[in-house]
Amino acid sequence: MGNKKETHSYFEILRTVGIDRPSDMLFVTDVFQEAVAARAAGLEVVISIRLGNGPLPENHGFRTIETFLEI
Repeated sequence: MGNKKETHSYFEILRTVGIDRPSDMLFVTDVFQEAVAARAAGLEVVISIRLGNGPLPENHGFRTIETFLEI
């Protein structure tokens, strides 16, 4: 589908799985740049906080989770 740090990749994913409204798809990632690109494509985005990840920018604006049970 391409580089997940690029918005057009998410449009391709949506097209492939047959979702017409991007906000109907939840994307969970532990990579901030992927979160930014997915949000720009209109997806709902959650950042997973995992051991070893770098810090997120202040005021990043994403919901964060530490376990899938939080979704």
